[in-house]
Amino acid sequence: MEEKALEYLCRDTLLNIDMIECLRRGLCKTVRAGEDGVLLTVDDGSCAMLSCGGTEQGLALVQEAEFEFLVIHQMQMKEALCRKYSLKPGDECWQAAYLKTEPLKEQAYDIRRLDCRYTGIITRTYHSHDGEYIGWLTERGLMYGIFDRGELAGFIGRHAEGSIGLLEVFPDYRRRGFGEALERRYVNMELKEGHVPYGQVFVGNEKSRKLQEKLGMAFAAGRVCWLWKA
Repeated sequence: MEEKALEYLCRDTLLNIDMIECLRRGLCKTVRAGEDGVLLTVDDGSCAMLSCGGTEQGLALVQEAEFEFLVIHQMQMKEALCRKYSLKPGDECWQAAYLKTEPLKEQAYDIRRLDCRYTGIITRTYHSHDGEYIGWLTERGLMYGIFDRGELAGFIGRHAEGSIGLLEVFPDYRRRGFGEALERRYVNMELKEGHVPYGQVFVGNEKSRKLQEKLGMAFAAGRVCWLWKA
């Protein structure tokens, strides 16, 4: 069933790169795959991902999965899914991926893997996720920080489904290239692991989009959206 899922998703690689990478990295299971679409659930049980041909197919597929969050890849089905399954819509996102094979150039910044001692400061700074999730990421070695004279200046991480994100630079350290340095490092680490580095940018966040474009990220023509259970 995985081969059938990849065959469908690769019809629009950029739009579906999150689902493709989830499958290739073994981070999810395939709930349904066919000509009507693909439904995946991420291994930690929190998230499902849906890409399909239309609203009716999407409504039928979603009833087969348990999830806290649902990522949809066709915006036309958002309202119908929210009505039928009492879901709340989040912001729409641009999907971006680094499709090249050569690593990005890096300068000599002090970037280190963060352990659980930093869970508190990350949670207090990055309000989109709770301490339990941040702790889960740090326990698995997925959070990295950039240090200036021994002090943590910012951080970046990789989400449970594989996307690069959680990028934050503390106010006193901004405009010094630390955010770009963190992302360059994470892109290169992903390449070393044989992954396609990818991430999502909130629609309207032009500053972040320009950074991704500067790093050579390609953007999908369509958008994705996270929905969550009310």
